[in-house]
Amino acid sequence: MIFLKHILNKSIKSGLVFLLMLLPFIVFPQNSIETDISLAEQFYEDGEIEKALELYESIYEKTSFQNVYKSLIGIYIKKEDFKSAENLIKKRMKGRNDAYKYEVDLGNIYRKQGNDKKANQSFEAALKDVPDGQSNYISLANDFAAISEYDFAIAVYEKAKKSTGDDIQYNFQLANIYGRKGDTEAMINQYLDVLAVNESYLQSIQNVLQTLLNPDPNGEIKEKLKENLLGRIQKNPDKTIFTELLIWQFIQEKNFSGAFIQARAIDRRLNESGTRIYSLARLASSNKDYDVAIQCYNYILEKGPSAIYYNPSRMNLVDVLKEKILSTNNYTQEELLQVDANYKESLKELGKNRKTVELMGNYAHFLAFYLDSSDAAIQLLNKAIDIPGAARTDVAECKIELADVYVTQGEIWEASLLYSQVEKEFKYDEIGERAKFKNAKIAYYTGDFFWSQAQLNALKGSTSKLISNDAIDLSLLITDNVGIDSIIEPLQIYARAELLLFQNKSAEALVTLDSIPERFPAASLNDEILYLKYKIAFKRKEFEVAGEFLQKLISTYPFDILGDDAVFYLAKLNEEQLNNPEKAMELYKSILTDYSSSIHVVEARKRFRSLRGDNIN
Repeated sequence: MIFLKHILNKSIKSGLVFLLMLLPFIVFPQNSIETDISLAEQFYEDGEIEKALELYESIYEKTSFQNVYKSLIGIYIKKEDFKSAENLIKKRMKGRNDAYKYEVDLGNIYRKQGNDKKANQSFEAALKDVPDGQSNYISLANDFAAISEYDFAIAVYEKAKKSTGDDIQYNFQLANIYGRKGDTEAMINQYLDVLAVNESYLQSIQNVLQTLLNPDPNGEIKEKLKENLLGRIQKNPDKTIFTELLIWQFIQEKNFSGAFIQARAIDRRLNESGTRIYSLARLASSNKDYDVAIQCYNYILEKGPSAIYYNPSRMNLVDVLKEKILSTNNYTQEELLQVDANYKESLKELGKNRKTVELMGNYAHFLAFYLDSSDAAIQLLNKAIDIPGAARTDVAECKIELADVYVTQGEIWEASLLYSQVEKEFKYDEIGERAKFKNAKIAYYTGDFFWSQAQLNALKGSTSKLISNDAIDLSLLITDNVGIDSIIEPLQIYARAELLLFQNKSAEALVTLDSIPERFPAASLNDEILYLKYKIAFKRKEFEVAGEFLQKLISTYPFDILGDDAVFYLAKLNEEQLNNPEKAMELYKSILTDYSSSIHVVEARKRFRSLRGDNIN
């Protein structure tokens, strides 16, 4: 027995040694072929077609790999050696179960020679012989599409549909083929036919359409989609899925008015609570389409006080009416008094309670900063803060608002106390970081630059990009003007001017600013002074003057820290106040090309494309 084991072990070891000796001879040919293929590919890329052809033919004789076959066909076509290509294809087809696949290659060769009859015969043979199976159908259709034989690719999928009895199984693939063919209407029909059968595909189809609509330079897809949807809605008004998709399309186009008409139709047909109308109102408002937002809120209010969204719509309507007036920055005193009346009426109806704390805070801001009624604002904010059961964030917002009002009144330490309370309670939230920044700002106003900078440096990593950038900018301003070789007084005067502007004392702010170059001609605050003068002129609605200050800043200090801000706000000024869209576009483009790392790049690109007439999402 022991002897037998010894013999077996010896035999196994000998066999292993023999296999190991053969291994290099087994692996080497494969490696050699791969090396040759790489070399042939390199010849082809370098334009040495004949060398590539010779090597590919040599490799094909040894291996018949599919990728080598495809490369050979490609070279024969490039050389217009159609006879060699035809011979290769026919030889490869012989005796194969998947010969139908090669009918596509053969038909392509005939097509390139202008023999359409034989080409169609080959293509039809492939279509006839393709065996059932999803992968077979998709593979063959892809082969047809790859040579732009879209009608045959479509025929493959139509055959596949018949074989499965499923009307929508291949609609996404068919839509893709129709799109490549340039048949927009048929493409859209395929997608919408899916929705007609299975509404759960809505999000998937929206994702596809989102890609198709951007870009859609001549608007063909947009118009065809709209026509198709409207036609389906008219034929089957109870099928609301198409109305929902039309609402989505209008929203993509920023056509909130069209979206409202359709959303209202669904709301009425289904006797809904106004949910989609309320969402649309908020979306329209955030996109500054205040008229549509007002329409939406008024529609909900017509449902009466028992409607779910009545109270929030009542409150939001007042804010939107205010924003509509203030957005022009060209409002009258009468318009401000109308806003005041709207707030009073809304609070009278809804009451001053935990659900209206946010409304009270917004009204208080309006009183303090637009009607110069700080005492009334302080009284209202204190009342809001003391309401039991109010949301913590609503109370915190009111505390920040109250602190802001105290700053306008010169009550700096009262303001700092309130900011500190919010910062402590919401240490890791955006509202807490905002309070911390405001606290640092009032320290800056009062000349406590070192404490201010310590707070600002802690905010550089803020989750809010806006707070982070503001903190960095103010910290840099302090660093540049409170160094060892710097005189601190110019920055103290400049900070005082900023405080005066915040307190709405623009005339005093201007006088204060003008004193800096008079007293300290060597101070390095000239660009900041120009920028603050722009803010003062803008607040006083002196838009031409505001533009002149920005233009001077750009001309004199184009790449200082405020350079990109000046370009962006001059563009915005031209777009919104000076009615000069061409100049605005030029300046927005400058942000994209000359200030590519600016915080304003995203907004500048959006505004540039909007002015150019692009479809923006």
